[in-house]
Amino acid sequence: MSRNQNSSTMENIVKTLLFFHISSGFISLVLFWRPVFLKKGGKGHRIAGKGYVFFMWIVVISATLLSVKNVIIGKYFMACFLGFIALITANPLWYGMVILKKDKLKSSLRGRLIYEVVVLFFSLGLVALGFQGIWAGNEANVLLFVFGGLGLTSILNIMKLRKTDPEKTDRIKDHMVGLLTSGIAAYTAFFVFGAYTWVEQYLPGMWGVLPWVAPGLIGGLGINYGVKYFRKKGMIKDRLKTAQTTS
Repeated sequence: MSRNQNSSTMENIVKTLLFFHISSGFISLVLFWRPVFLKKGGKGHRIAGKGYVFFMWIVVISATLLSVKNVIIGKYFMACFLGFIALITANPLWYGMVILKKDKLKSSLRGRLIYEVVVLFFSLGLVALGFQGIWAGNEANVLLFVFGGLGLTSILNIMKLRKTDPEKTDRIKDHMVGLLTSGIAAYTAFFVFGAYTWVEQYLPGMWGVLPWVAPGLIGGLGINYGVKYFRKKGMIKDRLKTAQTTS
């Protein structure tokens, strides 16, 4: 096979990956809201939720393969950034579903602990690359430094998971937080990559940072409100009260 044929084949593979990545990303962003507002535990909620998870896995896998492609062609900044988003999306997406299976509580917590360790090492690498780039005068590497720094919060998750009793795990809460967190990562990626032209046009200067942080801030407040709301509904255990009752 000639070099031109190899190049053409690679180009077609990349185009196919981009098609699945973009189309699945759009579908998952739309499906994300249906389980949020549908009756929890109902048939509609479960079908829409599984659909969201299915398309999100296509997004994560295609993003990972595109990151490998970027490494091959020397686009290391994009490879690191896209790969990191794929990693931090896959973690809550997987854990948010597997935690519902009561017979897999121990293995799911152990798997999440491994995930958090991987995120920690990846974050340390991003911080190192970001610092190196900043030292060399490359302003774009500030983003690697910032996101790597945010990823270092996995240290807290590791410490928490090491002390977690599987039998006292609130599966409903972890399910909700996990999938909502994956949605935050998906919307962040959409505004930063998919809507870049729109962002650049309507949010000039320092306002361009807004799409990077807005999904996290809004999503974080939404998760906090949702946990409180469903706790009042009796769907989420109040661990403090549970501990006081059993002591």
